[in-house]
Amino acid sequence: MKNYIQHMFLTLALIALVASCSGGKNSNADGGNEATVTLSSLKQADTLSFPLSNGNNCKVQVDVSVTYPKAFVNKQQIEKLQKLFITTVLECGDSLTIEDAVKQYTMGITRQNVAGDGEEEDDFALEDENGTPIDKIFINVNITAAYNQHSIITFCKEVTYKRNDVVTSKMHRYYNLDLEEMKLIDLSIFRDDALADVCQLLKNKLLEQTHTRNSDELNEIGYFNIDNLSVTTNFCFEENGITWSYLPQELAADALIEPRITLGFDVLKPLAAENSIINRF
Repeated sequence: MKNYIQHMFLTLALIALVASCSGGKNSNADGGNEATVTLSSLKQADTLSFPLSNGNNCKVQVDVSVTYPKAFVNKQQIEKLQKLFITTVLECGDSLTIEDAVKQYTMGITRQNVAGDGEEEDDFALEDENGTPIDKIFINVNITAAYNQHSIITFCKEVTYKRNDVVTSKMHRYYNLDLEEMKLIDLSIFRDDALADVCQLLKNKLLEQTHTRNSDELNEIGYFNIDNLSVTTNFCFEENGITWSYLPQELAADALIEPRITLGFDVLKPLAAENSIINRF
């Protein structure tokens, strides 16, 4: 009986030791551990109206839903991560709290879409393409975590515009944050002399996925000249590669089309900069 009790206590001690070593972390593909970002969410809304030249009023309504980093490793690290989130994703000053930044971001969107006193009102803000007066503008912003592995967290900002209850535009912007360096990931993940090669790979992939052979054939299906394509920072990480997302009317004429092009890590790694984040995959 005494041996059984000793064995039981030894087993419990080992379990506790293992748990203390692995708590709060996820295993990555290389067998190491990476800290987990705990996420939370909040919502904010704002409404304003402004007079139109035809005597009517136009109502602008903005609804914002934000998923944001709530906890990470320790107090110092989460403060750094939240400041990075506020300055990059919410485009506000880093002295604000998450709650105040979301409020400021929401009100900023509202005011960007309201004709100010003394300003010349844009015809597009007054009438749609059919000449119908626009009396309602609705903007929905949904910020979510799209990726959270390999010490990278990607936030996707989806913005939907409606005028008179008709969707006129929808776009996605991606923000990739390096949790090790606490910085926004940009094109420095590639060698300077390799960006032209990345661009060519994107062009070739676009032709392949649209089943076209050249710019003329792209034009026929509603795309601009392939020379308009460039390597942008609007990309997101996936387990097998990086996907570039092009905004409406950036590559195609249709305001509701967002071309997406994915390049695998097998073709990107040879073009990566030294110590690039790409080498984590």
